[in-house]
Amino acid sequence: MKLRAIDEGRLEAAAKLLVKGFPSRSLAFWQHGLRRLAAHNRTMGQPSVGTFLMAEERPVGILLTIPRHDTLTGRRIVNLSSWYVEESHRWSAVRLIVAALADKQAIYTDLTPTDVAADVNARLGFRSFDIKVLLLALPWTAIVGRKRDRLVPFEAVPPGAIAEALMPDMRKHRDLGCIVTTIEAGGRYHPVVLDVTVRKRVPLARVVFAESMDLVANNLAALARLLVLRGVPLLALQVEKDRHIPHAWVWKRGLCYQVKGEWDERVINELYSERVLLKV
Repeated sequence: MKLRAIDEGRLEAAAKLLVKGFPSRSLAFWQHGLRRLAAHNRTMGQPSVGTFLMAEERPVGILLTIPRHDTLTGRRIVNLSSWYVEESHRWSAVRLIVAALADKQAIYTDLTPTDVAADVNARLGFRSFDIKVLLLALPWTAIVGRKRDRLVPFEAVPPGAIAEALMPDMRKHRDLGCIVTTIEAGGRYHPVVLDVTVRKRVPLARVVFAESMDLVANNLAALARLLVLRGVPLLALQVEKDRHIPHAWVWKRGLCYQVKGEWDERVINELYSERVLLKV
């Protein structure tokens, strides 16, 4: 058994293996997502999108890695995603994760671990944050949601009102198809990034960046109006397992995300993650 980097000449093989591991997603889904991931990794000087576990010359396992430079901490963050190993080679599966953790100075995240991956990650020093996902019907939330502060279009924010280090990330996510806006609160402008996917032909938004969940929860009415005007009727909100949001119902519970290294759990920070690049 050996490991092999997944360069851009091996994206098709990666897509085929990911279909086998995650059959609810189509080959076209993985082909498109891997191209987006490869384009992002190139900007980071990373020629590979992850690692294959090889049995002789056949890929039998895969782990995708998404690196980025975090402007809030100045640290390198590597997000692990889409870990799969064929059952006959599961005994070697942990090698993929161990190899991905080679940079001792980086912060590592796994935002969507399977139960098996979560167990392996925990043994390798990852901390788990227990969460649930709430679902909000936005036409109703626009009427009854909290209305504490003021929503300001990203393009209308005064120069210098948002930390200059954050601006390239905000613009890049807008270019990637995300909705970027700001909340004016306490005399400051706070950026919020929402990603939109389509589930069963229905557009669904998720928050991928905000300085705190309180900021989002206190301004759901304004965010709901913005999304409804963009043709998005639903918002999936990832919150701590014990948190209550009025007029929302639990969609998924018993979930977690995991981190190895310094992390401020108050900040919603899924920039450049599989949420954005792979649309999972």
